[in-house]
Amino acid sequence: MTDSVLLPAPNGAGLAELLSGLDSYRLARQTLLGVLGLGQSNRDPLAEFAEHLVAALWQGQLAESRVQANYDLISADGEYVQVKYLANPLSDWPNEHTVRSIPGVRWYALVLYEAFAVTGVLAFPSDLTEICSALGKRHPGQSTSLQLTRRNWWTIRDNADAYRQLGMRIWVPPFL
Repeated sequence: MTDSVLLPAPNGAGLAELLSGLDSYRLARQTLLGVLGLGQSNRDPLAEFAEHLVAALWQGQLAESRVQANYDLISADGEYVQVKYLANPLSDWPNEHTVRSIPGVRWYALVLYEAFAVTGVLAFPSDLTEICSALGKRHPGQSTSLQLTRRNWWTIRDNADAYRQLGMRIWVPPFL
């Protein structure tokens, strides 16, 4: 193949359409990063947004370094919080997530995106035993890990008060 031969992308889009799509994404990304006060960032914008969202919900302070290990923010109560996200389409969940306890970190917050919209934020305490039991989990290491599925999300969402009694913090839209 020579440089003068331009084949369409696998989805049939031509070069101009591909570059135009990238320009649209770049501008939208710059707008979002501007709202977050980040200016320039090569980190995943969904991760950046998740951290800022949880900091706002928790009224916490983001960690000095956006790429440090173990925690992403400190709550108003001085507790360390790790923030992750899980993104899936609306129709099904090809992606699942393992929640893990981190030594010295009190909370593990997970922002759920479906079709790029926030559908919930789950904050898990460091001991996951009771939550795993309530969800009927069978995997090993249930005190320090939880394999979260779509069915688990629906169970927690639909029974939020019961899971709050087990120590979780749960937010679903509308957040305000």
